Amino acid sequence: MHIIVAILHVFHDFQKMGAGRKIETFFTATPSAQTQNQTNERYGTYPVAARNLREDELGGVIFGCKHNTIGECLSKQLFGLPSSHFSYVKNVKPGMPLFLFNYSDRKMHGIYEAASAGKLNIDQFAWSDGGRIKTQFPAQVLISMKTACLPVPESQFQSVISGNYYKPRHFFFELDHEQTRALIFLFKPAPVHDVSNKCHPSKSIQSPIVEAYVNPDGEYASESRTSTSHLDKEASNWDDVTTKEGTEFVNNDHPHINPPHVEQYGEVAVTQKQQDMFVLRQHEAESSKDTVDSASNKSMPQEAQFDATLPTDPSNSTSVGDVCIKDLTSLGQSRGNAELLHIVKELSKRNQAMEKKLSESDKEILFLRESMKDTGRRIQELEYQYEKLQSNYNSLVPLLGSRHDNMEGPSIILMGGYRGSTCLSSLDSFCPTTDRVVPLCSMSSARAYAAAVALKDHLYIFGGGNGSSWYHTVECYRMGSNKWIACPRLKHAKGSLAGTTLNDKIFAIGGGDGSAVFSERFAAAAAVLSGTLYVTGGYDGNTYLQSAERYDPREGFWTLLPSMSARRGSHSVAVMGESLFAVGGYDGNSNISTVEIFDPRANSWRIGRSCSIARGYGCAVTMDGNLYFIGGVNDAGETLGTVEVYNERQGWSISGCKSVGKRAFACAITV
Repeated sequence: MHIIVAILHVFHDFQKMGAGRKIETFFTATPSAQTQNQTNERYGTYPVAARNLREDELGGVIFGCKHNTIGECLSKQLFGLPSSHFSYVKNVKPGMPLFLFNYSDRKMHGIYEAASAGKLNIDQFAWSDGGRIKTQFPAQVLISMKTACLPVPESQFQSVISGNYYKPRHFFFELDHEQTRALIFLFKPAPVHDVSNKCHPSKSIQSPIVEAYVNPDGEYASESRTSTSHLDKEASNWDDVTTKEGTEFVNNDHPHINPPHVEQYGEVAVTQKQQDMFVLRQHEAESSKDTVDSASNKSMPQEAQFDATLPTDPSNSTSVGDVCIKDLTSLGQSRGNAELLHIVKELSKRNQAMEKKLSESDKEILFLRESMKDTGRRIQELEYQYEKLQSNYNSLVPLLGSRHDNMEGPSIILMGGYRGSTCLSSLDSFCPTTDRVVPLCSMSSARAYAAAVALKDHLYIFGGGNGSSWYHTVECYRMGSNKWIACPRLKHAKGSLAGTTLNDKIFAIGGGDGSAVFSERFAAAAAVLSGTLYVTGGYDGNTYLQSAERYDPREGFWTLLPSMSARRGSHSVAVMGESLFAVGGYDGNSNISTVEIFDPRANSWRIGRSCSIARGYGCAVTMDGNLYFIGGVNDAGETLGTVEVYNERQGWSISGCKSVGKRAFACAITV
């Protein structure tokens, strides 16, 4: 008997093409736009990126097929995916609900369940043109039918898994428990075939009733119960329900598979078959009556045969026969009615129990949702209290005579920024080696989107805003006395500007105030290398830029450089060795993880290793031969607390530093 697991077939002629959606923040890389999807002419386009649900969050999986590939999958009772999908296929466990999406007619089939755990190479020659080559889809699982149902068109199930759609016609295959439960409720049992011509009263069978339910813990299970009350003789009427090889076809196009030795029926199917059985009993009783009546009217030689067993009085013969037949018919009908009533009562009890469980589950879900809301509000209150306490502490630091000498060796100074709910006025010293943050004296006001530089044992921060207005103020932090002082203001109030120092001068470059973009570069990045000032990327009011410029004070003018390969703004630039690194940013469509390196001697850009997480508005600084990329914002608008480290030998890696916390739109300087 053929069994469907959820299929994602992808044959040879495998190509890659772009699409995107956010992925797990801390441990997986965002594929580039050219490698996000995989396309196959026989199976359609399937996403490589995944939701990365944890094993306890995974409630079900959708697989895919087409009309011309479903045959092999059903005959082998095996489905597979490319190896890149094994990250979640390995979490498939026996009994997990599975669904099959047909790309040809865009209908969802179900309900299936996993018959094995997700494994690699259950059949290493599956879907490989007759086994001539090894399969390209080694992430495999065996399956069985849970409940035979009619397919559900995409117009009906799209709203249930709307969160999985990353393109109008493409969605992720991992389902959480809530999505799985909602998808199961969309399916309707397949029609039961008429089997009245296949009855034989001498056979016996037990009719199993299979029910699928979700327990309060979100785990899926199958409950199989068998009703055997006085049905041994009549239940044989459904021995031959399935067609050849156990395949029952519905809607002409899509076979629904039942195991050859274990027939599974839903409650609706059992009820319908019991009604058919009752009708068959009546037909048998009427047939028996007609046979006996006709026997009394036969020729004399036959009547002589009846004389040996029937009364000699002709007037009583027919009467007695009729009474016997009526008694038998009444007995059969009474027995059938009693059995049907018993079955209906049992099904009614089970239905009430399931409704009670469902009602209890709904109440638990509502309770958990309210609890989550309360927890969210509590977290916001605690964050606010933390910021308030930190601000009070920082205001007391100068009175205690604390100096920057508390910093543990080489440190990264983090200034201002945004922490998911509020702008920050904090000044912190972060030591990556010990993962320790030492708070210093806070600024006079909270500010994000600002620029900062270090000059002669002083730190300067200028511009930026607090979310409601832009600043033209400038503050100076004296590290020797751990105090801030006010400095002359900028000519314009603006944010998202770049800043650097050259020849004891501070340069405030580009930026804007929401109504105007200054110098045609908003959200650009700048750095000084070998006595020359470099400015890269940004936004000119219409599009994000690939261009780069340099200013050499010995020449006294700006020179246009070769363009970067990617448009980027809200990115970071840092000097490492004799090269300039442009990291991350936003390209006008999404945040990017790519890194480009400029070599002044060759006057050209080259592609470097991409960082692990695509993000903009992070901070990039170099220290002790390492490049640190701190915080930022991802495509979902979430503020990140991730710290990535790059060195030439090992490339990018995610450090275990947690003390920085979530921070974006901040400034960072190495001291």
